[in-house]
Amino acid sequence: MLKALRDLRNVRVVVYHPKDRERDELVDQIRRIGCNVEAVWPPRDAIPADADIVFMLFRQDGFTHVLLKALAERDARVTLVAIVEFESPAVIEAIARAGAAAIVTKPIRAFGLLTSIVIAHTISLKEKILLDRVRKLEARLEGFRKLEKAKQILMSRKGLSEQEAYETIRARAMTARITMDIVCETIINAEELVGF
Repeated sequence: MLKALRDLRNVRVVVYHPKDRERDELVDQIRRIGCNVEAVWPPRDAIPADADIVFMLFRQDGFTHVLLKALAERDARVTLVAIVEFESPAVIEAIARAGAAAIVTKPIRAFGLLTSIVIAHTISLKEKILLDRVRKLEARLEGFRKLEKAKQILMSRKGLSEQEAYETIRARAMTARITMDIVCETIINAEELVGF
């Protein structure tokens, strides 16, 4: 956990909250923790690309919808900490859909803020690692599917055994210095183009 605390010095935080005393205190406390922090109000159409953590006030208003849209459209995932004034079914649903990693309630207090930031950021980083693994596994699975389909095409069209079809694909990839995935795609596309 000490590493997570040290890493906070490199974290960029954006606070979306109307200007008032509570927001100023929140920004000051985040700055004391050691994060680079910026307060933004009114919200822009896009979340800053270098933001790591976003503190966002959830209300049933147009600003919240603008921010939720900006979060959904952002390529990179950001750690979201929801600021809640009062609990209502609509606000709770919006927070859950947005994927908030932590919640800070109003009135905002300094106590527990560091813990919320560290836990939220740690959860978010672990989630990013897991999502990357899932994407890689999905890509590998898709590669296996293409390989099986390409082998089946070669087996049925050329009368090759499964091992011979595999060796043919592998040899073509090595000769052309391309991946087996590209060879498989070429075989599949050729089959679809000819329309057998």
